[in-house]
Amino acid sequence: MIISKASILKESREIVAREGLNALSIRKLAKQCNVAVGSIYNYFSSKDELMISTIESVWEDIFRIDDSDENYDNFLTYLGDIFNHLSVGIEKYPNFFTIHSLSFKSQSISKAKDSMSTYLDKLRDNMIEILDRDSDIKANAFDDEFTKDDLVRFILSTSLCFIVEKNYDQNLLLKIIKKIIY
Repeated sequence: MIISKASILKESREIVAREGLNALSIRKLAKQCNVAVGSIYNYFSSKDELMISTIESVWEDIFRIDDSDENYDNFLTYLGDIFNHLSVGIEKYPNFFTIHSLSFKSQSISKAKDSMSTYLDKLRDNMIEILDRDSDIKANAFDDEFTKDDLVRFILSTSLCFIVEKNYDQNLLLKIIKKIIY
């Protein structure tokens, strides 16, 4: 059997979607991939490395950030699509956002946070680029006291709070943003 890192991560996402991140183990993953445990270790040196890679893979699956973001020139449309991906991700990976931060040994917590921060930074950068391209935003929407970066950080932190609290209302957030910048 030929196996790749991508196929292993696909199977690990399936375990996480079905049973949660805490259910992911190298043995279970090897069994699901129909390979020996050592085959998994060829790609991931430890369970912590597998968990971090799986979290990154889940984030990528949820947000699907890629070069297609260059096709957006309306911030609300882009944000609506991001929120839709997020809603689908919340359904596909129940409790992922509340459980994954508790699933690491203390030495791996910083790696997991770095991984999440890297992903959120890319999302933040994309949002700012799209804000820059959106010609419908009112001219005085941003200034030194309220920057595009301030808005994006607010959107990301509010979205994460809504998700963790299981009180996610994307329409309310979109209405607020529309009133502020358009």
